[in-house]
Amino acid sequence: MIKIEPKFREQVWGDSNLNKIFGIKGNPIGEVWLLSGHPLYTTDVNGKTINEAAKELCGKKFKRFPLLIKLISTNAWLSLQVHPDDEYAQRVEGEPWGKSEAWYFLKDGEIAICEDPSLIPQALKSGNWEKVIQKVKVKKGTFVYIPAGVVHALGPNSTIIEVQQSSDLTYRIYDWGRPRELHIEKALQVAKNTKYEDLLMEKISCKYFNMEELSEGYVDGFAVDVPKKIEKNFGAFVIPKGSKGFVKDSIIVTLGEFFLNS
Repeated sequence: MIKIEPKFREQVWGDSNLNKIFGIKGNPIGEVWLLSGHPLYTTDVNGKTINEAAKELCGKKFKRFPLLIKLISTNAWLSLQVHPDDEYAQRVEGEPWGKSEAWYFLKDGEIAICEDPSLIPQALKSGNWEKVIQKVKVKKGTFVYIPAGVVHALGPNSTIIEVQQSSDLTYRIYDWGRPRELHIEKALQVAKNTKYEDLLMEKISCKYFNMEELSEGYVDGFAVDVPKKIEKNFGAFVIPKGSKGFVKDSIIVTLGEFFLNS
């Protein structure tokens, strides 16, 4: 397997457990970027960037590796937020991709979903968000798919593997009293109706990526080790096509048709 060198990102909602596990001093990390070709944090693979190494995965048609994989651990609610789709990202932000993402819960956690974004302006005026968002408990081993346009938040005491398009575009709507910048106008332009039941899955297959559990087997792929202190039964994260090896209790991700056929 090919080993990846992760990058670390501090977050106000971060959990200091990640600091302890990875031996990082300072403020809570929040996010470990396990596999990234994004210019904000680009991970290295055997002495070269993932963007150079990834040519064998998806050829030379992309300037950067099209997926971003993170390990996230929280001690507070993330902002209520939404991400744009590809068309909006290209037209308004000058970015190649929007941000559809998926979460795999390594332990029990919680999410919040706004099923009807038309209720948001009233909540912004009144400060009452109880009727606008629905908080949902999520069991360990659950996949949650968050396509672009779904208004969502990840809850406290959640530890997840996140797979997403290689984008950092996030529009905050509500930040639980924290003084960070909000992006209301853009958020309302891209927000879409949804039902939370449609987001909870046993595995994920979308046009950008496929994501499922593998109990054991031989695969070709990039492997990202996840510390056993995070989840004792979880060994590695694999994207097929690369160096062959045996994996056990892993998450397998493959590029979707959008990237393979572009």
